[in-house]
Amino acid sequence: MDLYNSIIVAIWLCVVYAIWAATEAGDPGYGQVAFLAGGFFAHLYLRKIKLERPISNSDEITIPEADFSVEIPDEGDKYYFSEKSYRKIIWISTIVSLILISIFIETVTYQPEYFLWGIVALIFGLIVFIIPIFLPIKDDIETLRKRAEKERIKAWRKGKFNYDDEGAENDEEIEGEDDLREMELPKEKE
Repeated sequence: MDLYNSIIVAIWLCVVYAIWAATEAGDPGYGQVAFLAGGFFAHLYLRKIKLERPISNSDEITIPEADFSVEIPDEGDKYYFSEKSYRKIIWISTIVSLILISIFIETVTYQPEYFLWGIVALIFGLIVFIIPIFLPIKDDIETLRKRAEKERIKAWRKGKFNYDDEGAENDEEIEGEDDLREMELPKEKE
């Protein structure tokens, strides 16, 4: 059973159960009619959404390959941390801040004589948690590659790619954009 039919069956099982529960509770009939109407509306809405969605066979669709080239300018000492080290910093800061916040909760609930130490732990925990936001990081080439691939596939699925230059007789390179295809915005209907 596919997802659509599973959702429809789940909706009608919930409607039948709700009607039964309302009847057992002594509802005079208004609740049962409301549940039945809700089931019909939900079913019709899901059917409408399914019919509006274009039918496609994803096995036949092939996303064309594209070359990826990025020129990363040397920005000197502007960035201090690589993305890999930034992830480690995020993990460490999260764990340390959770420990400090749990110390605060411990002092508030079980050891009120150390409440001042708990407040200090809470403040340090929040500072440690916020520090990674302000660290300058540099994206590595793999992250840039994944981001570009994701954007290319998203644009291809929306139909914004311009493939006119692939089969054309004139194979001139576009200045300033080596190995990249131009993206065009969809034209408005007049």
